[in-house]
Amino acid sequence: MKTLIMVRHAKSDWTNPLQKDFDRTLNERGLANAPMMGNRLLQRGIPVDCILSSTAKRAEQTANLIASSLQYPNATINWQAQLYHAEPDTIFDCISETKNTINNLVVVCHNPGITNFVNSICGVVTANIPTCGMAAFQIATDDWNELYLSKSKLLFFDFPKKEFN
Repeated sequence: MKTLIMVRHAKSDWTNPLQKDFDRTLNERGLANAPMMGNRLLQRGIPVDCILSSTAKRAEQTANLIASSLQYPNATINWQAQLYHAEPDTIFDCISETKNTINNLVVVCHNPGITNFVNSICGVVTANIPTCGMAAFQIATDDWNELYLSKSKLLFFDFPKKEFN
């Protein structure tokens, strides 16, 4: 069995309209939400073996803040440039390259690709994963390459404005 936790980056700062999209950082809300969601994941008791993240600044900050909440070593985050605004097939390709010794994987990326990817795993979960939203799945496989071929079960769908229980 594998556990896949998909995370959309936290809320980004739009105060500089001339800034490149890739270079946008988190705003105050994003800086607060990412560690909060990391703590929620920690409270769920799912140990994280690996974090893959887009290299865009807002995704990088989100991944680092979540990793810190989980006491996961930031230096071992696997940075994947191709996750920046990736389509579902590209997200799958990044996941399928994960070593099969990794059982619990977190992937931090962007919309609309993340929402489309999540919905493709086990049917429609949501029309939109909100910023810093998480969707976690239990996948009935021992091989990340078999993700789309394997039965999956939604474990939780959580986001900052949702009451945590």
